[in-house]
Amino acid sequence: MSLLTATEVNQIAFITPIDSALILDEIIQIAETKYIIPAITKPVYDDLSVHPGIYATFILDYIKPYLAYCVKYLLYSQYYSETLSTSNFDKSREEIVNNTNVILQAKKELLKTHLTSGVYPPYNLPVKKRISGFFIK
Repeated sequence: MSLLTATEVNQIAFITPIDSALILDEIIQIAETKYIIPAITKPVYDDLSVHPGIYATFILDYIKPYLAYCVKYLLYSQYYSETLSTSNFDKSREEIVNNTNVILQAKKELLKTHLTSGVYPPYNLPVKKRISGFFIK
């Protein structure tokens, strides 16, 4: 079960809604796997799936906005990369993708700040390890 619907993506992330049929459930699931689980950790994600009522505010105010912009970013990135293969290169499309990424990162920081407030016990801060001079999460 996804945390977000195509209609919610349209309501949250788009000023002018796009056709909901373009927002596939698979893209929402990919966004959850690629962006949400690493941000909130697997234990919180699992607990959230089992006890969504405990996390209602967290889901509504932090996860859904972040996830909606993640989906938008994936859609625009795909559209932009497909456009690059044609001869119609448009610099404004690149700017849209970059601006969406800026919003996405801001939403992620809000989510992580709220999550680290100590309200959700299953969350453990990821530990950075240094291996051969590189930080590994």
